[in-house]
Amino acid sequence: MSKTLLKEIRNIAVCVFILGAIQVLIVAISGFFDLSAVFGTLLGCGIAIFNFALMGFILEVCMGRKHGATGVMGVGYIARLAIIGAAVVWAMKVDYFNYVCAVIPLIFPQISIFIINRIRSKKERKADKE
Repeated sequence: MSKTLLKEIRNIAVCVFILGAIQVLIVAISGFFDLSAVFGTLLGCGIAIFNFALMGFILEVCMGRKHGATGVMGVGYIARLAIIGAAVVWAMKVDYFNYVCAVIPLIFPQISIFIINRIRSKKERKADKE
């Protein structure tokens, strides 16, 4: 993995865990808090970060290939989808995971990317003005 990818994975992971902490806070304030909410959030955050890292790794592999990149992307997409599906089914079947709290963090990487891009664009605009 390249240094750039590792840096982006770290940035996304930090944002995902911050959003996960906010989710646990919201669940606690709403009165539905128990340990399964924390475990479900941790499972969802872990799967979301792993999914993002795997996607980045697969993209790097495809960028280095001249032939067969489409097949690798397709297999990678199916594998990532299967991992997410297995995690959601596991969270639904096991009592110590709150499956709602496990599913919500799966969108946190997209939210994190949006937040990081907004911060970067503000920094660039500020640097351009100076």
